[in-house]
Amino acid sequence: MKPIFNRAPLTPNALAPLPLGSIRPDGWLLDQLRTQADGLSGKLHEVWKDVGEDCAWLGGEGDGWERAPYYLDGLIPLAWALDDDGLKEVCKRYVEWMLQSQREDGWFGPEKNDDHWPLMVALKALRQYFSATGDKRVLVLMDRFFKYQYRNLATHPLRGWAVARGGENMELALWLYNLTGQKYLLELCRKLRAQTLDWPNFFHTFPITMPMGRSLKWERLEEGMKEERADGDELEAENRPFFQTQYHLSHGVNVAMGLKTPGVINLFKSGFKEQGGFKFGWAKLMKHHGVASGVFTCDEHLNGASPTQGTETCTVVELMYSIETLIGLGDYGAELPDILERIAYNALPAAFTPDMSGHQYDQQVNQVKVSREPRKWYNNGDDSNLFGFEPNFGCCTANYHQGWPKFVSHLWYATNDGGLSAVSYAPCTVRTALGGVPVRLKVSGGYPFAQTVRIEVAVKQPTEFPLYLRVPYWARQPMIYLPDGEIMQVRANETTCVRRKWRTGDVVRLEMPAAPKLTRWYHQSGAVEFGPLLMAFQPKENWLRLENGDWQVTTDDQWNWALLRDEPMKAVAEGERETAFGKGAPCIKVLAKAAPVEWGMDGASAGSVPMAPTPQGPAQVIELTPFGDTALRIAQFPIAVETSNH
Repeated sequence: MKPIFNRAPLTPNALAPLPLGSIRPDGWLLDQLRTQADGLSGKLHEVWKDVGEDCAWLGGEGDGWERAPYYLDGLIPLAWALDDDGLKEVCKRYVEWMLQSQREDGWFGPEKNDDHWPLMVALKALRQYFSATGDKRVLVLMDRFFKYQYRNLATHPLRGWAVARGGENMELALWLYNLTGQKYLLELCRKLRAQTLDWPNFFHTFPITMPMGRSLKWERLEEGMKEERADGDELEAENRPFFQTQYHLSHGVNVAMGLKTPGVINLFKSGFKEQGGFKFGWAKLMKHHGVASGVFTCDEHLNGASPTQGTETCTVVELMYSIETLIGLGDYGAELPDILERIAYNALPAAFTPDMSGHQYDQQVNQVKVSREPRKWYNNGDDSNLFGFEPNFGCCTANYHQGWPKFVSHLWYATNDGGLSAVSYAPCTVRTALGGVPVRLKVSGGYPFAQTVRIEVAVKQPTEFPLYLRVPYWARQPMIYLPDGEIMQVRANETTCVRRKWRTGDVVRLEMPAAPKLTRWYHQSGAVEFGPLLMAFQPKENWLRLENGDWQVTTDDQWNWALLRDEPMKAVAEGERETAFGKGAPCIKVLAKAAPVEWGMDGASAGSVPMAPTPQGPAQVIELTPFGDTALRIAQFPIAVETSNH
């Protein structure tokens, strides 16, 4: 398989993903994926009936909607990233059933399902399977299904979630167009766009600037739906216009998926709102709903920038995939890899237990108690931030599997001039062919826990190709050391092209020094960043298993610390990391000067971050650890001024 670039008349793209399996994790990242495979991902089909033997996606009478396709969409990249034959065989069972399920008219999947949405997820999984195996039956199924849509969208339109998530469908159709050049696929995308929520306009105008919990209560949504039912119409709630506009445009997972839609539309109908859709939308999302872990709050809907509002795990993984997709669709600038790294190295690992057997539905940036209690969520349940098998709702149980494996498969991209481009330097091995010559890159150094990256090249024969090396925005006086002894002084937030004739044994070394940095957030709170890592104070954690197997986590430690204004911070490194997040002692810490302040609980959550508090005790040095290693933490601190009394 070769990387797939855009075919005319689509907008050209400079980067394209490598075929699945081209990138294998090493070091701590290998342990992370192995932990995931040994945790719930490798055995979900054995322990959860919704994706197990009796599910409709294996021919049974059980669930026939989105859950098995979601699971497969993460299991396929996990299986091929690890080259795990056992997991591959599990994947093939679902794939073979899907391929055999297609009707003569082109529709496929469980017989009782007539909703386009779960088929979009199934097609995402099948595309990855084709990328890994080259099985052309996938292309035949996709072509026949897209022709069904082309003929029948007027009488069998998108509905509900599919209306919000039609960008997924468009992107898949354009991928097939790049392979086959069939013109009907472009017209299909125009039809799909007409039935999809107008995300380009939404992100341009962005009307949801207040927390949904204050601006539109769930009861008002229910009241609006009752009014629409007054004429006796008993259609599903998600088909009613009131529900669509208010529910879907504020729903966190929809927003995460919708962020890619303007970029997808821009490929076949370019305009100002399409070109700037992500940039406009992201800036406004982070301004009004953003938190320091790199995501926006949504518990279940956009709910402001307080660090005690929740973010759904489905949103985290779908947001990552949207960014990974956008990087491959066109030139969106240096900010996308930085955004992706912040999410992948912070919000993603924080969602799981260390063994990845349990997850949270909602995580908090300031999280000092994990328990089954009411919180100021918009409409999520009391168990939403427990670590468990299926807290609140099972969508995350089915969908979280894609986060780490897809990140691995998008660490490096192919370039349209025959080279490779780095998105993130996590330890991995890249195998591909450039100019017909087999090439291997081995990336080591322990990034992001260390700021020195080593890239060793091996080639079948000496060959020339470009390497595009991204330098993150936070790097201070970065340097690139080339195999011939040349030293390149480069700039942060830029990508440097190194073009040369490469030989086996050539090594490139990147030095990207970082220093602890304070950034400002909600209520003038301060967050400590070290490279792409968010650092947090972690109190002692007391884990207790509840009667249903879920975990609560509490602490008796003091957590109400304020960082002292203008005090220096110091990073301490303790060797290269080889283990997954949450396993073993952190290898990097930041020491910061802090003092206790008056700051208590608000129900089951930490109270609102106090502004300009007065220290209530003597200053001392506290240790901050990577956010992704914590279950309890404070990561958005009040900022205080040390007084002479202390």
